[in-house]
Amino acid sequence: MNINKLLLTGNLVADPELTDTKNGKSLVKVALANNDSYLTESGEREPVTNFVDLQLWGKSTEALAKHGKKGQELFIEGEIRQERWTDKQGANHSRLVVRVDSWQFTQYQKRN
Repeated sequence: MNINKLLLTGNLVADPELTDTKNGKSLVKVALANNDSYLTESGEREPVTNFVDLQLWGKSTEALAKHGKKGQELFIEGEIRQERWTDKQGANHSRLVVRVDSWQFTQYQKRN
């Protein structure tokens, strides 16, 4: 059995933008910055930031697009998907994205 489940926290890199697909489904694409660190050979902690592309589909997209702001901390649960495409020059490309199943803000959010 294979498992494809990801739990991640981080900060929104930009304000989420809601779009509608040709099929009429709601979609939000946004990136999450996840701060981490690693131990160098000299024993010091070196910070590193990972940027993760997220895709959200369905009803929860509207709430994130309305209330999400750049810099807000988000907790997500989702799965990794690989996107593949061929550009106009015929070169093949691929990238990993996280398709978000559920999300929540991790800090108190002031509502307007």
